[in-house]
Amino acid sequence: MAIRGILIALIIFMAVAMAMVMNILGGSTPVENNPPAELVTEDTALDVRTQVFTEETLVRTIELAGQTKAKRRETVLAQSGGTLAEVRVDKGDVVNVGDVIAVITAAARDDSLRQAEAALDAARVDLEATEKLVSEGFAARNSLVAVQSAYESATAALEQAREQISDLEVKSTLAGVVENRIAQIGGYVGAGDPVMAVTSLNPMLISADAGERQVAEFKIGQTAEVELATGQMVEAKISYVSPFADASTRTFEIEAEAPNPDYSLFEGVTATMVVHEPTEGLHYVPTGLLQRAPDGRQGLYSVEEGNSVKFNVVTIVAADSAGSWVDGLASEVTLITVGQASVQNGQRVNPIDAAVVAQQTDEELLSE
Repeated sequence: MAIRGILIALIIFMAVAMAMVMNILGGSTPVENNPPAELVTEDTALDVRTQVFTEETLVRTIELAGQTKAKRRETVLAQSGGTLAEVRVDKGDVVNVGDVIAVITAAARDDSLRQAEAALDAARVDLEATEKLVSEGFAARNSLVAVQSAYESATAALEQAREQISDLEVKSTLAGVVENRIAQIGGYVGAGDPVMAVTSLNPMLISADAGERQVAEFKIGQTAEVELATGQMVEAKISYVSPFADASTRTFEIEAEAPNPDYSLFEGVTATMVVHEPTEGLHYVPTGLLQRAPDGRQGLYSVEEGNSVKFNVVTIVAADSAGSWVDGLASEVTLITVGQASVQNGQRVNPIDAAVVAQQTDEELLSE
């Protein structure tokens, strides 16, 4: 019985071995030699995520500290010497150009005026009498020459005397506010001596200093918002941008003019000048999207027609912790937001809209 069991086992073993040999020699169906799914051929497009960006306007706010100051100051001078007899204005009074603010007296000038008036009257009488004699034939016509010349000389002398009297009136040469009275009533003033100080406060100037990185943002005619320490808010126009830096501070003076017809703005008040500078045609992009080309230039990768990658050189205009405002892109552009570090200029890609991916993710989360 033992020998019979051994024989049966041996027969089974040989049958199994024979089947295996036949399978190896070609009895089985051949297996297809397909490449693994994870292998990517040379012609396979890379999946990248994209987002459409449109141009925007960046409004930058520039703030400077400064103060108000008078646009102009003038000292009104006496045109002629004499005694200051009358002052018609006082400190704080508003005056216009040509207003008489003081009067000087000079007795000699009054005497000269009276003598000139009398001399002109006498010359007129002589002229009229001579003209009558000539017309009646009692005098030669050439006798009029001397009389006419005397009359003209008397007329000129009277005009000069009147001008000298007019010079005794001290007139304001500036529209503004009387800041200080210099000469005193009863005192003597000579020609060219100061009589009164007048300050122009309309418009009021706001002066501030801009740094080297700020000065290029200011332009003549720009609108500035000004807040004064008094609590007053005014609108001003940039009127001066200094092309010269202060040697010690390396700052540039900026001046703006604010209307002050009622003289409600005071000089010497601390002021904050704010300018809003809009720049159009920019794109705001996350900082991580920026890449460097092999030549070192900075830019962004976009997907163009035919799903071809294009490297766009850009200039950073401004930046914050989240992103950058760049210039150099088309008004609407499709940028690569995921995979930008793995692409090259001209490469073909398979763009996937990041918004669609985000929506699918949200839907999957809601369905769980």
